[in-house]
Amino acid sequence: MKEPGRFNVLLLFLILISLCRLEARSVHVPLGHRVYDFLDRMETRGLLIHVKSGSRPFTRDHCAVMVARLDSLSLRNPADFTRVDRRLLERLKGEFRDELQNRGLSISKRDKEPHFYSRRFDTSTVHIDVLFGGELIRRGKGADPSEREINRPHYGAILRGNYRKIGFYSENRIYSEWGSRTYVSNYSPAQGYPMGAEHDSSRGTWDVSESHVTFQVGGVDFSWGRDRIAWGPARTGLIFSGKAPAFDLFSLRIPIGPAVFTWLHGELRSDFSHRWIAAHRLEVSLRNNLNIGVNEGVVYGRRGMESAYLIPILPYLTAEHTLGDRDNLVMGLDVNWRPFRNWKLYGDFFIDDLFAPWELFGNFYGNKLAFTIGLHRTNVFRLPDTDLRCEYTRIEPYVYTHKDPVNIFEHYDQGLGHFLHPNSDRLWIETIHRPCLAVEAGLFLEAIRRGAGDRRISDAERQDDTKRFLDGTILKTVRYGIFAAYEPFRDLFFRGEWIFVARRNQQWISGAHADWFEARLSLNWNW
Repeated sequence: MKEPGRFNVLLLFLILISLCRLEARSVHVPLGHRVYDFLDRMETRGLLIHVKSGSRPFTRDHCAVMVARLDSLSLRNPADFTRVDRRLLERLKGEFRDELQNRGLSISKRDKEPHFYSRRFDTSTVHIDVLFGGELIRRGKGADPSEREINRPHYGAILRGNYRKIGFYSENRIYSEWGSRTYVSNYSPAQGYPMGAEHDSSRGTWDVSESHVTFQVGGVDFSWGRDRIAWGPARTGLIFSGKAPAFDLFSLRIPIGPAVFTWLHGELRSDFSHRWIAAHRLEVSLRNNLNIGVNEGVVYGRRGMESAYLIPILPYLTAEHTLGDRDNLVMGLDVNWRPFRNWKLYGDFFIDDLFAPWELFGNFYGNKLAFTIGLHRTNVFRLPDTDLRCEYTRIEPYVYTHKDPVNIFEHYDQGLGHFLHPNSDRLWIETIHRPCLAVEAGLFLEAIRRGAGDRRISDAERQDDTKRFLDGTILKTVRYGIFAAYEPFRDLFFRGEWIFVARRNQQWISGAHADWFEARLSLNWNW
């Protein structure tokens, strides 16, 4: 039997043996949902503890528990919540009405989550939403001519509900794009996400899906499907950022007192027929204002699934060594600390390889390290409903690479971790103000430096044993601008951005500079 078939048989077997003792469990909340930013803000403000926000996606039940805590607190201490906080809290109570219905919360009719179609049966529930939207991008003359005009509409639907004690979620979208680019049909995973193109190369079309089923056995949450994963406190995580396309995986999540343990095993798409990833994470709330997370991951391929990587609690450092030291092992440590109310400091430290621990911060090429440090400040300058976020990320040479190309840390030619390539760093600053529930506006600044390096350039191609961070000609990009979002009707969102881009040393050619303005307009409607 082929290994992928064996994988499916294993999952079906786990489901069948569990049917007799399943407990009800809700599905995951998509990573782009507004509840993540709201809970993060409430945590930074000191109004919410033990969120365990570094292990995403959350389940709807987890979000409902957090919303219920905040509702209780808002009734006891209303002065702690701004007018916008209270309105958004009421909206989220309506969003998670199914999960909150037995908790005795008051939910107004106007805030109840609307659906295109909804029906409840004795033991099952079905909700269907229709999706529609698009994005327009225009860039000035300094930009690459092929990137100056992009039109990208989409449509789709969401199916969500439960059958008895099994939850299901399926979000499907079809995208189309035309403009100044040339589109070529592509079904090679190593060249990017699959796309079909018109015969004259004037338009490309592709579809995406995030779909999974969930169930619970003995307090352990199981999920099987296609999903995006984000780990760590940073907006863009180093091991899983949630930016790559969703991948097929089986996962479990176990709450253990003040901690949560997460394990997953999935399949990555590349030009290799067998390519897998396994990862596990433990996140612990040591105090009300301090969370620490540790994680391991391993990418391997050219063979079927390794049983060692299917053991959730087996250290992958040990497993990888005993399997011949041929896979790409990564490790990480992150800290989320709130020293004062309205202040959050966090850090994410990532190790791809560590060949010389005694020279951890030296220049030996085999120590492939990356880190992010960040700050989240709420009610900045004593302005209610105003947030400030800052992050600095450094990705040293050869991070995410491997001597064997099957083990590159990517999926459909996109990095699973940070979108920066090796030998890069980034400073990102953003401030947002929300005058009311329907409006938000802000400013941002991003500065990226990139030296020679790529996820697909192995350290085996190095000239010597010394890594040189940002040595030689550096590609520099600075972007800053303003943005505003408006929700005139429930779940109808408009967003506009006006951006200035300055790029220096394009294609690593010294003196090749370009500047341009960029405008973006997007619409998203969940009906």
